[in-house]
Amino acid sequence: MSVSSFIGLRYLRSKKSNAFLSLITFLSIAGVALGVATLIVILSVMDGFEGALKTRLAQGDFHILVTKVGDAEDPYFELPVEKLSGVYSLSPDIQMVNPVLATEAILKSGKKVSGMSLRGISESHASLISKLLVEASSGPKTLSADGLWIGQELAYQLGVLSGDKVSVISPIETEGPMESVPRMRVFHVDGIFSSGIPEKDLHTVYGTAAAVRDFLGKPRAVNQVEIEVKDFEHSGVSADKIRSYMGPAYRVRDWDELNAHLFASLKLERITMFVILTMIILVASFNIVTSLKMTVIDKRKEIAILQAMGASSKQVGAIFLVQGAVIGNFGTFLGLVIGVGTSLALKRYQFIELPDIFYDRSLPVHISIPFLFGVVLTAILIVLAAAFFPARAAAKIPPLEGIRNI
Repeated sequence: MSVSSFIGLRYLRSKKSNAFLSLITFLSIAGVALGVATLIVILSVMDGFEGALKTRLAQGDFHILVTKVGDAEDPYFELPVEKLSGVYSLSPDIQMVNPVLATEAILKSGKKVSGMSLRGISESHASLISKLLVEASSGPKTLSADGLWIGQELAYQLGVLSGDKVSVISPIETEGPMESVPRMRVFHVDGIFSSGIPEKDLHTVYGTAAAVRDFLGKPRAVNQVEIEVKDFEHSGVSADKIRSYMGPAYRVRDWDELNAHLFASLKLERITMFVILTMIILVASFNIVTSLKMTVIDKRKEIAILQAMGASSKQVGAIFLVQGAVIGNFGTFLGLVIGVGTSLALKRYQFIELPDIFYDRSLPVHISIPFLFGVVLTAILIVLAAAFFPARAAAKIPPLEGIRNI
């Protein structure tokens, strides 16, 4: 241990006459600990929410979307079976390729109406969606020729149950006796599903691909191909291969691109929260500056004696830098223990119950090692920066100024 470190640690042991200085030191440690603990808990909860949201978005949904490039008024195209089969051979990560015919339409039940997205899906795709059913009409969980699966939120809004009849009205017109009229057809509600995402359950309706094609008058046509992969967070690799395979006539978007706006907003929110909560540590560092400044004033005589004994200005400054580092590091370590402990308690015991509007009723928590490292490093840098200025001021005190007061 160097002389500067030894003396700096001794200065932390304040005498009874310096009780006020000890109080400021205690408040400095408590402030840093509170800031670090708050940052860890908040970032862990936000990371947990983001992870839960990603998982729910990825469940029972596509990760790569293929659409036609060109005229927005005519998005429909025919995709040969051989072309679809070739997609599977591009990457072992590709699990399922589902051609879909989707259209915006209006769902009507009695006097209640609601806009929704009608999606015509294949049998293999329907087998995945069937796992989300919370209510189904009698018989196996399959879609009939004139059946629909409706989201739970949409069913609640329209007041429909399994087995009820609903009318679907499409903006695509068809020729009537006198003039063009909107397409309209009556379907049966074969089941009600819950994806865990209220927004999706409110605006999504599934039907068989054949029924939707017949309803729209688009035989053998689709307007998008939905592809599911093993690891949705690395769907960009498979998307690049599919993009090269499909050619310039098709637009291929991976999972990150499809949800770019949502997760960019979450990232911005996390950065903003990090900056705001870092202010707690910054305010605590002001206490460290005050504490060290008062220590420098209190120890002027000792500083003068050290300088007279041959201590350099660098060694004198190091004494107070060590003192500030010890205060900050102890507060950071204490905050790390409190923050991680609180996060683990929230994750294990789940004693905070969320309202019904959230996806999960318990508070999702995920402790990220990079986040912990970032918080600790930020706290240490702020504390060292705060301790630097009083240490530099102590190093610049002329020896004679302290000796005069002896």
